[in-house]
Amino acid sequence: MDIKSKIIRFRKNWRNLRTKQFWEDVFIYYLAKIIYPRNTGVFVVEEEWDNLIILDACRYDSFKEEFEKRNMKGKLTYRISRGSGTPEFLTENFGNGKFDDIVYITANPYVDLLLKGNFYKIISVWKDGWNEEYNTVLPSTMYEYTLDALVRYPDKRFIIHFMQPHYPFITLKVRGDTGIKHQRKATLEGKSVWQDVTIWSLMKAGVVSFEDVIKGYKENLSLALDYVENLIDILPGTTVVTADHGEAFGEKLHPLIPIRVYGHYNGVRIEPLIKVPWLVVDENDKKLKKPEELKIKQAINRLHKTK
Repeated sequence: MDIKSKIIRFRKNWRNLRTKQFWEDVFIYYLAKIIYPRNTGVFVVEEEWDNLIILDACRYDSFKEEFEKRNMKGKLTYRISRGSGTPEFLTENFGNGKFDDIVYITANPYVDLLLKGNFYKIISVWKDGWNEEYNTVLPSTMYEYTLDALVRYPDKRFIIHFMQPHYPFITLKVRGDTGIKHQRKATLEGKSVWQDVTIWSLMKAGVVSFEDVIKGYKENLSLALDYVENLIDILPGTTVVTADHGEAFGEKLHPLIPIRVYGHYNGVRIEPLIKVPWLVVDENDKKLKKPEELKIKQAINRLHKTK
């Protein structure tokens, strides 16, 4: 059966699957609350950084693999995140504060939905930089918006929130049925939405294989890191690369409980979801020291020439 036929079959059976998926998610969420009642994650605002690059849903082990393969600069350790999903990460770290020294550049709609007014400025790349073909914000678009923000706000700190490696996967052809597109539409309309359609629900329905999901995830991460590495050399001061949360690849909810977790849920504090990379790159690690406005503008010009 080809991909198109699988999608048609999936849509026909979606109502029953959606109900099943909803109750499965609810069960895992409340069971996890009993098993993992304490949140011992770090507050990222209490750490030392001038620029915080967030890779959405990035596992520590996947990042470490790329870090070693690329021989990336900086010192890699890990942190325990305060969130196992984006909403939890955002509200735990920024929900009760006012951060007038930070410009938040985001490909993820949740930042606008949950934290409007908490930062000096939110640059909503998911609104104007959305790619209709891939149903996401491409890493190259985030790179361009970040360079422009560096020129406009030279005295601010930056949080740069990439969508990758979170699905939709740029190299995987099944793109139109995942929840980020619906989340974007709902946020534009001032609503919230439960992301019931995920790449993992497509996998469970037989539309895509587990192997293809893992491959797409890792390729998404690699594509994002191409631009992250460029930003590391351009951004002034100390840059930290991390994740809001990780991604579960079918790990058990608990060693004694035979329930496997795929994707990510708020409040489910298993290691693959809360152990995130923490790569610190200071000025001494960079090729470009003291990057001035001219260098940033030159980078923007080079980007335009490659389009």
